[in-house]
Amino acid sequence: MNNLIDYDEVKNILHHLNTDDTITSAHGILCGFACVKPELNLDDWLGEILVSIDLNNLNEKVAHEQLAQIYNNTLLQLGDATLNFQLLIADENCSLTEQASTLIQWCQGFLVGLGLCKVSTTDEDVLEMIKDFGEISKLDVDVLDDEQNAQDLSEIIEFVRMGTLLIQETLQPSKQNYISPDTLH
Repeated sequence: MNNLIDYDEVKNILHHLNTDDTITSAHGILCGFACVKPELNLDDWLGEILVSIDLNNLNEKVAHEQLAQIYNNTLLQLGDATLNFQLLIADENCSLTEQASTLIQWCQGFLVGLGLCKVSTTDEDVLEMIKDFGEISKLDVDVLDDEQNAQDLSEIIEFVRMGTLLIQETLQPSKQNYISPDTLH
């Protein structure tokens, strides 16, 4: 299943729409919101990231279609049993500063998305992960382009990616068939 979204292709979608969000923070909002709202629909998300949209305006209609595709692909990724979820952030072809900046924006958006509904959990791993995302969202974006920083950033990105899946699975357990370990014996 290839439902990955190319950051470079979509990073400017929101520039001509009535919003202050970047596509990266909007994606973070979508992911956080999807973790706490089981039946999240497209309009719920768009209502959070856009002030208004005029579907009679061709540019805004095209942007709406692209946002709908991002919404659909993201929900598919979050529910993918193969953990095929990716953050919509700058990739390794961009500068480390841009990668770090988009990761910070994504984490800030994710925390906003989580806050749109009440997070009801006592799961210590989830609470710790949310705290860690808060710390990542405060990181200094001035990163030197060197091998060690690239490796560190890559590890943080993977931590956030897997943390998102942990949070999502804990707050919204998958509807896939689950075989209890007890039935295997």
